[in-house]
Amino acid sequence: MRRFLQALTLVLFAALLWRFFPVAIRFVEAAALNLRVFWWLVLLVALITWVIWVWSKRNPG
Repeated sequence: MRRFLQALTLVLFAALLWRFFPVAIRFVEAAALNLRVFWWLVLLVALITWVIWVWSKRNPG
């Protein structure tokens, strides 16, 4: 049952992304087809991760 709920959550999240952020979905699809776009996606995720990490260090809970 837990795996089903996890899969359902993932599908619902993807549907919400597709509905509200079609540009982001097109970018991810392009990343899957083009290596150059894929590296931009990797760099974007790394930048977001770094910003969250720095922000959490400066503002401890």
